[in-house]
Amino acid sequence: MEQPLYEKIANQIEQQILDGVFLSGTKITSVRKCSSQLNVSVATILQAYSLLEDRGVIKAQPQKGYYVQNILPSPKSAETLPSPIKIDTVPTLINKLLHTSQDDSIIQFGAAIPEGQFLPIRQLQRSVGRLMRLEPEICAAYEFTPGALSLRRQIAIRMLDSGCKIQPSDITITLGCQNAIMHALQAVTKAGDTVAVETPTYHGILQAIDVLNLQAIEVPCHPNSGIDLQHLETALNNWDVKACLVTPNNQNPTGSSLAKASREKLLQICHQHNTTIIEDDVYGELSYENKRENSLLSYTEYKNVIYCSSFSKSIAPGFRVGWIIGGLQQERIEHYASVQSLAIPTLTQRAIANFLENGAYDRHLRKTRQAYEENLHRCRALISKYFPEGTTISSPSGGFLLWITLPKDINALELHKRALSEGIGTIPGLVFSITPKFTHHLRISYAISWNNRTDTAIKKIGELCQTQQQEK
Repeated sequence: MEQPLYEKIANQIEQQILDGVFLSGTKITSVRKCSSQLNVSVATILQAYSLLEDRGVIKAQPQKGYYVQNILPSPKSAETLPSPIKIDTVPTLINKLLHTSQDDSIIQFGAAIPEGQFLPIRQLQRSVGRLMRLEPEICAAYEFTPGALSLRRQIAIRMLDSGCKIQPSDITITLGCQNAIMHALQAVTKAGDTVAVETPTYHGILQAIDVLNLQAIEVPCHPNSGIDLQHLETALNNWDVKACLVTPNNQNPTGSSLAKASREKLLQICHQHNTTIIEDDVYGELSYENKRENSLLSYTEYKNVIYCSSFSKSIAPGFRVGWIIGGLQQERIEHYASVQSLAIPTLTQRAIANFLENGAYDRHLRKTRQAYEENLHRCRALISKYFPEGTTISSPSGGFLLWITLPKDINALELHKRALSEGIGTIPGLVFSITPKFTHHLRISYAISWNNRTDTAIKKIGELCQTQQQEK
């Protein structure tokens, strides 16, 4: 799908700022002059400037115009590093969302959990049944760290598609990707250390940082291009950053993916600053292209990457089977995994290994990717039709998550509450940051059955947005 004109203009202006054409604190071209220069409507320029405001690149000053922002403040000392800010509504909201995701009466746009029709349930049922018949004792067994060898072999084979040549001994099985990320953070940080995270980012990462008593620096993540590397480099130049958590493929919640050149630059920047990259690739196999992008781990000249993933988004969320490739930190990671989890159930690991062995996984992925892409186009069309003017929508090239930026007079948390009263689940943008900067954003999942009911639900969300605007 072609990129909207206002996004192209916003990207062009942002690049001019990055190139030093407009310096921090200076005024950029007025709306009318920019409209005349580019031969586009004033409305298009206003949309572009609004998008740049959402990214934190510029800020409007009443009666004066738009000015370039200072994104990262100049640090004075390690003690002034920003630490995770407790937003009182967030922990309660996340817990409520988790419970809401299990309510069958609610249309589940909020939870990043695929519905059953997108999962190989029958094939897994056959795998489990076969194992139970041949090895009935398997249901009571568990595998000690690093996990079932048969599964680690299959993962090593799958990793070839991402450009990685690894051995089963390089892999540790975990209780999902969140567990893997926790192990990675524990391996390279201690309480009080600083890590860089994308913003917006998956709320589970922010919770992990909080639980481990770490400090976070947020680096803008753009829906069209991923993590902002210039901002990251500025952060690493000014702070002692131990780790950078990044999702290069189909990021949650924006759906963005890094271009090849950006991946190489990211690796170089972190290598120069001795910063470990923790790569969250849980959506990596859900790219719509026939060939998935190479992982950061595949760049073997760089040794500072810890790779985390799971089968929760593609095979079986409830099995809670993930893995981590720790590289230089593998021994420490295995120790943490052994102490914290001791073992992972054998049945779930062997069932997935059996499913991977018989070749059904690639057929399943082809079918699922196509379904997600079709749902994406339908969802975007409905939002464009029913949501207020000024709404912008991401254009992911994989996964099943859509990032929506609403007009600034719409509060996404209030929208979430009103939608929930109508039996519609959404997730407001404020849970994806340590600061309440995404108050008029929301993420929705399109890994659901699209029918008249879901069409009507999207229309209803749009109507609730219009109602909020009318109440102002």
